[in-house]
Amino acid sequence: MRSHRAGVAILALAFALFGLVALALVWSGDWAYAALANANGVKGATFRSYGPCTFAPPTSCFVEGPISLESLLGWHRAWATYVAGLSSEAPVTFGRSTFTSDEYAHMADVRAVFRGFEIGAVLGLFVAAYDVAIARRRGDAMRLIRSGALVSAAIVALVGVAAAVAFDPLFLLFHEIFFPQGNFLFSSDSNLIRLYPEWYWQGITAGVGLSFVAAALVTAATSHIALRRRSNTYTPAG
Repeated sequence: MRSHRAGVAILALAFALFGLVALALVWSGDWAYAALANANGVKGATFRSYGPCTFAPPTSCFVEGPISLESLLGWHRAWATYVAGLSSEAPVTFGRSTFTSDEYAHMADVRAVFRGFEIGAVLGLFVAAYDVAIARRRGDAMRLIRSGALVSAAIVALVGVAAAVAFDPLFLLFHEIFFPQGNFLFSSDSNLIRLYPEWYWQGITAGVGLSFVAAALVTAATSHIALRRRSNTYTPAG
């Protein structure tokens, strides 16, 4: 028979995978981008458009100009929809180009990786449900859920602390693992970098992490209360 610890480990990992991906989708919304932009005093950015060029490479024929926060939100919405798989086409412009071919290639890779995480999240949900179903047959479901939620919260909190201390190295490590082809490095004047600067990634990471820890603790507390109530339930004699 599988041990309780093994069940807790499986549930914690499955819960973390499903929860983090689900919350990443929630935090990819316009509301999060707008809130983070306002918190950082961002009212807009400077974008550059390219081409068409007759005698020079497209990247040599560029014009820079201001772009409003509303326009940034529009681009973010289009890219988020594409990456999440809700649209099969990457956002485009007509006439002059806003993003380079390298930026489009990287976002196609981001889409592929995130779609993989989405599939993993669905599998994680089924694994978690199966794990709980087995524990339920033993009358141990609430204890398993409580322990699994606490372990997953501890794991995510630990990673969150590490990210708070060394965000840049961990961010780079993440990209090196999931994008080994190395096409994730762009100059500071890249429109993709200007659309998604460091304040965005730091805010999203913190938001997703804190939301997950809070949800896991609520789940653990709810399970604990259910266990306490069950232990206090008795059948009167006579």
